[in-house]
Amino acid sequence: MESTETLPVQDLRALHEAAAEAAGGGHFRYCCEVVGQARPHKSGVLRSELEGLDCVWHKHKITRRYKETYRDSNGNRKRRTRTEVLSEHSSSTAFFVEDATGKMVIRPGEHGVVGAEKVLDRFDPHTGGSGSRLTIGPLNLNLGGGDGTIGFRREEWVVRPGSRFYVHGEATDSDGRLVLGAPEEGGVFIMSVKSEQELLRAENHKVLVFGVGTVLAVVAGIVFLVLGLIR
Repeated sequence: MESTETLPVQDLRALHEAAAEAAGGGHFRYCCEVVGQARPHKSGVLRSELEGLDCVWHKHKITRRYKETYRDSNGNRKRRTRTEVLSEHSSSTAFFVEDATGKMVIRPGEHGVVGAEKVLDRFDPHTGGSGSRLTIGPLNLNLGGGDGTIGFRREEWVVRPGSRFYVHGEATDSDGRLVLGAPEEGGVFIMSVKSEQELLRAENHKVLVFGVGTVLAVVAGIVFLVLGLIR
């Protein structure tokens, strides 16, 4: 992120036009960042699947919590609590990021959005029988084999129209129009409602914590080694 250029949409389009004039369309690929506000695509706003909220991007996750009977190493029957994800999906519909100079099409694919607003986090105890299907809003889910269901956790995240938005990815016109998305040959793709500075601070903190932990582990290893030699 630190080494990648953040461009106004107008400047990115100018680079694309110059490249198309020189080499023809369909060959432009440029790693860059765009910052602006999230806007719905031409077809209009999306509706989140669980809460039905207006958004440009959404994700949901439904987890089943259940009791399971098993045998331990001695052959004794015991019960334990486990979880399984019944449904997890994020929208792949394109949307715009708009700055003061224009709009850029963002193609999210199946990628997540850092810092997306969590609009639902609820656990509902299971009150039905041991049926194999569950209907939650528009979703019809398979509960899997067996009974023992305790309940279901529903989670949902959205990006609302007008939210500030940061994208780090690859601009390309390989399909005939200029879009920003995940690099075709691998690489970093980030969509976030947090700013670049916030993301960098978080990553630098992770690096610091990892470094301190590594140093402490090395020191502890040396101490135990010395104690072992003394004894």
